Amino acid sequence: MIADGLKLFVKMFLVITVIFTVFFFFLSIVLGPVLFYFTPDGLTTSMLYLSALPVWFFTATIYIPIELNLGVLFLSLWSIFTLSFVAAWKLNENFHQTLKESLTKPTRKLLNSSLFALPIISSMTYIAVVVIQSVQEAGGIPTGTTPLPGDPFMDFLDLSYSAVIEEIIFRLIPIGAFLIIHLFITKKTELVSLKQKLKLFFTAILLPDHAKRMAGTKTVADHGIIRGISPSEWGMVIITSVIFGLVHFDPGVSWEIGKVSSATFAGLVIALCYLVYGVHVSILMHWFFNSYTETFILLSDFYPTTIPLVNAVTLTILILGILGWIVLLTLGYLKLIRTLLKKDKNQQTQTTSSPSISLQ
Repeated sequence: MIADGLKLFVKMFLVITVIFTVFFFFLSIVLGPVLFYFTPDGLTTSMLYLSALPVWFFTATIYIPIELNLGVLFLSLWSIFTLSFVAAWKLNENFHQTLKESLTKPTRKLLNSSLFALPIISSMTYIAVVVIQSVQEAGGIPTGTTPLPGDPFMDFLDLSYSAVIEEIIFRLIPIGAFLIIHLFITKKTELVSLKQKLKLFFTAILLPDHAKRMAGTKTVADHGIIRGISPSEWGMVIITSVIFGLVHFDPGVSWEIGKVSSATFAGLVIALCYLVYGVHVSILMHWFFNSYTETFILLSDFYPTTIPLVNAVTLTILILGILGWIVLLTLGYLKLIRTLLKKDKNQQTQTTSSPSISLQ
């Protein structure tokens, strides 16, 4: 009885914290353009032009000779974040419906809603990254600092741009292209019309798990992460994540060797989010690390009275991250105990039921 009450309390606390975090997500998405277009410094930056648009492919940087207004570029980026937020709310399982059923559904089922899962996964990843970097730095392995221009709004634009372009380069193109080829080769259902083939093509890029269902292969929704992701898909996730970590190594300029491991871990989680939920969630995960808290920090710089809001945002990240890891480790420990007890019981049953051999 006490255990059931504790479970209900933890679930209610989790749901309430997720609701607060989703509200902060929405607030950040609204505040970003407000700060960029309705503050004197932001407006000045929005009127500048780029002489060339930088696009990097892994370690190589290509400059597209196109003159682009920074205000237009920022609006385009935050439109992508807004559409991703709306998609996370509606796709997989509707966030509003998930909240209505939150007290009756098993906690694991709540994670089927990508917007419910996003605050938990992102916060847990943040805690893990902090721990990795802290342990490394305690051992003398430096992390380095973010390579940014210096102007706060140029920094803000640069971080927002990276969140989108890096998802295209490290997730959408390599993993998406691999899935397209893989699903068209291994599909177990016939795709007769061109319309069906085109639908599978674009779904594989945007919503990989849905595409796998269309192709008749194992999905994460039905088989879980371990069995629902094929060995070849795991290979692509690991390869792209390691490369993602390595490109963050820029010794003597910005990121040092300690950044490689933490960026690889973050890249691994983001890649899995892409496979499980879709590109909108991987973009929002990257936005979380690059632009989410930066929005509130920028707000507090111009309006110091909002510092408590920044503290509240940070607090929700810490609470969700730590609570998420405690629950995950507890469930893992209990599952291990059950497995060992079951194994021990089976061995005892086999020993008891084995025929005795008498030597006379």
